Amino acid sequence: MDNIPAEQSEQKLYLELVTGFNKLTVIRQLALMVGLAASIAIGLAAVLWSNGPDYKPVLSSITDYNADQIVEILSVNNIPFKLDQNTGALLVESDFYHQARLKLAGSGIVSDNIVGMEIMDQEQGLGTSQFVETTRYRRGLEGELSRTISSLQSIKSARVHLAIPKESVFVRDTRKPSASVFLELYPGRRLDKSQVEAIVNLVASSISQLSDKDVTVVDQRGTLLTEKDSNSELSVAGKQFDYARKVEDVLLQRVNNILGPVVGQGRFKAEVSADVDFTAVEKTDEQYNPDLLALRSEQTLKENRGAGANASGIPGALTNQPPER
Repeated sequence: MDNIPAEQSEQKLYLELVTGFNKLTVIRQLALMVGLAASIAIGLAAVLWSNGPDYKPVLSSITDYNADQIVEILSVNNIPFKLDQNTGALLVESDFYHQARLKLAGSGIVSDNIVGMEIMDQEQGLGTSQFVETTRYRRGLEGELSRTISSLQSIKSARVHLAIPKESVFVRDTRKPSASVFLELYPGRRLDKSQVEAIVNLVASSISQLSDKDVTVVDQRGTLLTEKDSNSELSVAGKQFDYARKVEDVLLQRVNNILGPVVGQGRFKAEVSADVDFTAVEKTDEQYNPDLLALRSEQTLKENRGAGANASGIPGALTNQPPER
């Protein structure tokens, strides 16, 4: 009996919809039908797009390579691909990823375009001057350093420029070498101070007589990542600020360790503000006057012996024998 009123209500609703649709003009009926068809098409497109193939990047940027040759290789091998409009990366379907890597690598597309020490293996003419040989060696050394730095995380590419002066037999004409490093970081990435120092030490250790103070590191935004004057007011202020923050972090951790077991984690909030006085200096000096006699060091040896420890008796072999019983 309960199903009969439900069916009657559904039929009544259906009749009202049909009657209302018939009362509309022809233009409104067409507009309603077009809107309904568009909604169904958009829903189907969303479902198909969500179930579409997954794409993976093969090349981070296609601008560094021959685009026509890449398109020809992928098209001949029937590998579906597309180009990311935001980053310029070349994307292929996940099922064809390894095949695309093999095809591009076999064609020399993915090969490293940085020239390293292999430049020294190239044949040289008989009339090659010493200047050309020195330039080729410096270029190979720059390429090897660029490859090493580019292999680090967060670094997309790197270029190294070396200024190695010609050696001179005169001491007054001796000049120290210098180096500059240009880094292109991935979007959203940045290097901390320890990573920059690692790059500086890497370059300085690879060149003879190159000091880490003569190495400059710059990123693609034109930001100087190295500090030339470590004793400047800005550098000292930054170090003092970092030291104060470390002191606050240590004290805050101690407070949390003390209050956590007693009050409970999440039931309290603690903040620490450290005011460090960097003007106080503690110094220890040792001064010796050469004109006056002074005692620089003294050693005292004192021995105490008890009464029972003193040797007694007549010296000889009989004294060393135990008494008879």
